[in-house]
Amino acid sequence: MNIIFHKAKMILFLLFWLLLICNCRQQERDFSITTIEVDVQSNAVMKLSCFFENFRMVRLESDVVIGEIRKIRYENNMIYIVDNMNTLFIFSDSGELLSNFNHNGGGPCEYVGITDFVVNDDTITVLDRTSQKLLKYDDSGICFSVHDLGYWAWAVSPTVNQYYFLYCGNVYDEHNQISKLRRVWSGQPDSMYIPVDPNQAKFLNFRIRDNFFRSQDTIYFFELFNDIVYSSVGGGSIQPTYYISYMGRNIPASFFERNYANVAEFLQEYNKTSYARGVFNFVAFDSFLMFVCYDRQKIKWTVFDRKDGISYTFSDFNDDVYFSGLTVPASTIGYFADKHIFVPIDAYKIVEWRNEHQPAEQFKEMINATNEDDNPILLIFNFKQ
Repeated sequence: MNIIFHKAKMILFLLFWLLLICNCRQQERDFSITTIEVDVQSNAVMKLSCFFENFRMVRLESDVVIGEIRKIRYENNMIYIVDNMNTLFIFSDSGELLSNFNHNGGGPCEYVGITDFVVNDDTITVLDRTSQKLLKYDDSGICFSVHDLGYWAWAVSPTVNQYYFLYCGNVYDEHNQISKLRRVWSGQPDSMYIPVDPNQAKFLNFRIRDNFFRSQDTIYFFELFNDIVYSSVGGGSIQPTYYISYMGRNIPASFFERNYANVAEFLQEYNKTSYARGVFNFVAFDSFLMFVCYDRQKIKWTVFDRKDGISYTFSDFNDDVYFSGLTVPASTIGYFADKHIFVPIDAYKIVEWRNEHQPAEQFKEMINATNEDDNPILLIFNFKQ
């Protein structure tokens, strides 16, 4: 009887360890990082029609003057634009002006500047880093909520399941730990993610056009001096998801461990190197990823085929859609919004290009009717799926 009992205990013990090992392996798979190889030395040229489709050209109504465009969002078939004067414009999908407002000031429902903004359903959330607050407006510009943060932030993510993230860069938590990200649930601080060394917090704190991208219920986070892309599913914790390998050109950890007095000194030393850097303009779809990096101050685009695990890197675009024979650097491509790319082109540039290149027949009428002092023209197209 004792022998049978002893054997039963051994079997149960073995089953426990097998389940534990399987569970650990499952966790390793869940949080494994996919490596994406990027040939930053590539000077290949991409044809627009190779990866994009549904090309359009939209003239923004000229009843108002738009300054330098700083950010574009697309939600509910409407185009949201913020310019360098901190004015927020809302246009229809065809370029008709629907609304615009500017609430610059120091009042309760005013902002010193629009550091970032997102659109969730019919709510526009404005992040004002200087005043350390989030303001919520409807499409007519009426403010209905103000949240005082009490700390500085560079970017705000879209909301998923009432959760959103703020990219702070160097915010201390209640344990005196510095972290890059703060998660917020229903307006209340929830958790901190991605710890930062106090020394590095002095110089690794950069603003870029976007730090977040939403794909369905997944939020992706990326930075200018980081070769890791993180993700949160359903508002859950942030996990490292992709490692961008620049094939021997990544910035080594030892470079960040030096003692730089400030951002200027760090950049001065970095510019002496040949390291590639950063991930920005990142988008993720079922079949591919696309993102941008810097190689010696030159912007490179990479498309990663998720099925085949192959990446393609480009330095320039050949316009075989709008202007025949026109080649532009990768830096020309503008803003990713939902499944669209928005490329704002100054009107004087359209006039310049039409004098040097043949406009495509379907866009010729709008191109020829453009005057140098018009508002920017939007080139809009979709990623091929």
